Amino acid sequence: MLAALLFAPIQAEAAFRGVPPANPVQARLVPEVLSVQPGKPFLIALELEMKPDWHVYWKNPGDSGLPTRLDWQLPPGFRSGPLLWPIPQRFESQGLVTFGYTDKVILLTEITPPVRLVAGASLVLKARAEWLACRVECTPGVASLELTLPVAAGIPQPDTAWKDSFEAARASIPGSLPGSSFRVSVEAGQLDLHAEGIALPEDAKAAFYPEDSGMLALPTAQGLSRGAAGFDLRLQRVVGASLPDRLRGVLVIDVPGQTSPHGVLVDAPVTPVSTGGFPGVIGFLLALLFAFAGGVILNLMPCVLPVISLKVLSLVRQSQEEGRRAPVHGMLFAGGVLVSFWFMAAILAGARAAGRLLGWGFQLQSAVVVVAAAALFFLIALNLLGVFQLGTSLTRLGGVLRGRTGAAGSFLSGLFAAIVATPCTAPFMGAALGYALSRPLPVVFGVFTALGVGMAAPYLILAAAPRLASRLPKPGPWMETLRQVMGFPMLAAVIWMLFVLSGLAGGTAVIALLAGLLAAGIGAWAWGRWGGIDRSRRTRLIAGAAALVLAVGGPIGAAAYSRGLQPASPEDALVQAPGPAGAAWEPWSQDRVDQLRRDGTPVFIDFTARWCLSCQVNERVAFSNDAVTKRFATLGVHLLRADWTAGSDLIAAGLSAFGRASVPLYVYYPPHAVEPVLLPELLTPGIVLNALDRQAVATD
Repeated sequence: MLAALLFAPIQAEAAFRGVPPANPVQARLVPEVLSVQPGKPFLIALELEMKPDWHVYWKNPGDSGLPTRLDWQLPPGFRSGPLLWPIPQRFESQGLVTFGYTDKVILLTEITPPVRLVAGASLVLKARAEWLACRVECTPGVASLELTLPVAAGIPQPDTAWKDSFEAARASIPGSLPGSSFRVSVEAGQLDLHAEGIALPEDAKAAFYPEDSGMLALPTAQGLSRGAAGFDLRLQRVVGASLPDRLRGVLVIDVPGQTSPHGVLVDAPVTPVSTGGFPGVIGFLLALLFAFAGGVILNLMPCVLPVISLKVLSLVRQSQEEGRRAPVHGMLFAGGVLVSFWFMAAILAGARAAGRLLGWGFQLQSAVVVVAAAALFFLIALNLLGVFQLGTSLTRLGGVLRGRTGAAGSFLSGLFAAIVATPCTAPFMGAALGYALSRPLPVVFGVFTALGVGMAAPYLILAAAPRLASRLPKPGPWMETLRQVMGFPMLAAVIWMLFVLSGLAGGTAVIALLAGLLAAGIGAWAWGRWGGIDRSRRTRLIAGAAALVLAVGGPIGAAAYSRGLQPASPEDALVQAPGPAGAAWEPWSQDRVDQLRRDGTPVFIDFTARWCLSCQVNERVAFSNDAVTKRFATLGVHLLRADWTAGSDLIAAGLSAFGRASVPLYVYYPPHAVEPVLLPELLTPGIVLNALDRQAVATD
């Protein structure tokens, strides 16, 4: 169950749904040779010819667009290499920069045949090409292409009709420049690309096109300074973007009088500039402090309170019954918390290394995980209410189910407490997590360790200090009453999971989950009714089998059904749920933010998710307040809502731009402001009104 809660595949891939009748791009495959020779590589060109004013995209499309793809279906034994990309053109429109090609482009691929082929045979090479063509509007395109080549011995014969085209295509592919070298340093949010061994004429221009997206602020001008043995380019990083280990891309040199620019491949290590070490160390220490404080405060958040209350009951019992072993249980609980946080840190770091953008609370972006969590909360509630009891061999779900003791129980209690904490973000946590997830792996684990230590600190103190433990109430009948009372917050958590699921997969998924919970409830009741030790072994076996089938099978069926109802694209979540009551909220997009800011319109952005309980409280306490709604209207503030419920790489990138990896995040752009105002994670109407009024006075 723990693995199911921690692992949630969250994938987003562009889908091409066919070519409209009047596609502006014509595609075909052209071989460089007239026949295939066994074991001898040859080139095939994908030619894309565009209508006037249309363009397709480079492997890094820039601020928008999709790269062209070519997927091969080759005969057995054949191998295809990657696409060889010519130097792209740079397009700028409405503050966005993209890279691509106009008129006609030839993308080469090297094909390697096997060494054993039958002479005289005919080979059919097939490929599926996908592209996005844009002018003002954009049109996706797809084409299933194939060509037939004979097998012949001897020297490959080139196709003379295409000889010049292939030579021009080869010449346009960037390559290394003998005698040149590159190094990259980092300082004040900028990358300094230093090129040596390249003579740059006074009237020549140089620009760097990055291979990876989301790293450089492309519309920002690149500062060029010449030196005796080379030159430097100052590149502006995107705010909050992670620092790469290496900078890869193409250096494009354009010399007046030459028919085409020259492209040089760049693959250079990135080295931060040393400033005595103090700023980096201080930043890391501050992140650790914020993470520790956020972990302590996390215990007071509504996500964690039900589990924490049960742990306090366990500490009461341990302090009275086990005496000296209470500190051991505190350490085991802390160990469970830390292992859970380390597990999440490893998943987030691995996703980042794979090019994915995940953040705090990523588990609940999957309907399967939400269903599993709802079922777990429901069964815990039934156990607390006395519907059924588990035997001692099952360790009572880490002591959580009945508040009892045991070494394994204390450790699993820590695991469970950390898992249920993920839907909440405490103050100080947002900045610490955003800092960690844009840094190297040791920093990520350091910050998550501080977060776990902060969350476990109160229980470590209670368990290790006998005098404090002695002040806790003595065990008695009140504990059984409180145990039953704590079943109701667990049922409230189930209702919350239903609310989250409705945003992920709709109302029918909620009905499926309720049916699954009904089956689980019947199974739990059957075990409680006939599974006791006072029953015969046969009765217990039958009751146990029935309980297992119903309690497990019901939620599994609901999860399978709900998974099929999730949005086809994570970006669909932008319009899944209505905004807070009393205000007109528009779905967020970075393009919309840029457009409004260019027009001088004040913008307020709400980064939220249905599974984020802090977000829901803020929306009902602050954004539904009449005074706040009227002030938004009076100041002409445009309201944008980024709903991260189902996961979205676009929203994750938007959070990363502000150095955050979690919701809630509230951003206010006053009219004509250069820098945004970031509001705290927990809001009141007064906080929002003060931020609006303060900026209104500053801009008058």
